[in-house]
Amino acid sequence: MTTTAQPVPVDVRTELSPEEFRAEYMGRRPVVMRGAAAHMPAVSTWSAAHLGAVAPDQHVRVKVGTVSAGRTAVVRLADYARELAEWEAEVARGDDPGDPPGYLHDVPLLSMIPALRRDLEPFPADYFPPFFRDQWWKFTQFFVGPARAVTPLHFDTLLTHNLFFQIQGSKRFVMVADAERDKCYTYNWRWAAVDPEAPDLDRYPLFRHATVLTCDVEAGDVFYMPPGTLHKVTSPGASISFNIDWHDRASALRGVSAVREGMPLKNLRYNLLFALGVVAGLPRGLLLPGLRSYYSYIS
Repeated sequence: MTTTAQPVPVDVRTELSPEEFRAEYMGRRPVVMRGAAAHMPAVSTWSAAHLGAVAPDQHVRVKVGTVSAGRTAVVRLADYARELAEWEAEVARGDDPGDPPGYLHDVPLLSMIPALRRDLEPFPADYFPPFFRDQWWKFTQFFVGPARAVTPLHFDTLLTHNLFFQIQGSKRFVMVADAERDKCYTYNWRWAAVDPEAPDLDRYPLFRHATVLTCDVEAGDVFYMPPGTLHKVTSPGASISFNIDWHDRASALRGVSAVREGMPLKNLRYNLLFALGVVAGLPRGLLLPGLRSYYSYIS
């Protein structure tokens, strides 16, 4: 049986100041900030082909197969962009192109291709705590992929806040709040066995009582999720987006204590470094070398 209650849409705001964001949403509930990134030049100019033209010989690691399976391959960015364009063209013609190209997932493109940063400015850094503001680009992780790309239900591994920027195309988010994680049958720390859009309630009966949230994030939108929010992400068409995972004092301290919930020890190391910066006030330059591997891995 796969029937559940109707999903609940999240709030959509057309104007939300950093002060209003912190007072009404931060650490509480998701929100879509409609058009909050529409001023960025990247929203009107970027595509996979554009990225491939800017840095054709840049090698990137892409996910192959399901995102949760963890298989990766290294490809030239220009080759990946060409493969993606050919696949999308076959889909548009109504042909069956077979398996989609890999998914460029959690890649620090701004560190690899610094020239891209100018297309994201002016950047709304005031939504972040001071530790993340001045060098915000060092904390970005990018997602570039084809239509039908799917990331199964999961939560962000460090239990960070997540501010998500949609540049090209759109994403559909289907979510369950952190407080209802026990209804989602998690495994390997952060992945969930249940599909929130078609749950098998005979196998996963607790999910019957979960509240499912949904939203569509369009090009130029900024989307926020509180720490621990479980989310499934689907791309209806070709898509480019990036996010910044970040901690405030409360989430950093929780991230350190989460080792008692089963969080992997390597994640404890990263959260300790964030806590030293966000809570103890150690200089960012002292801590970033230890965090670099987090922002260059493929989750």
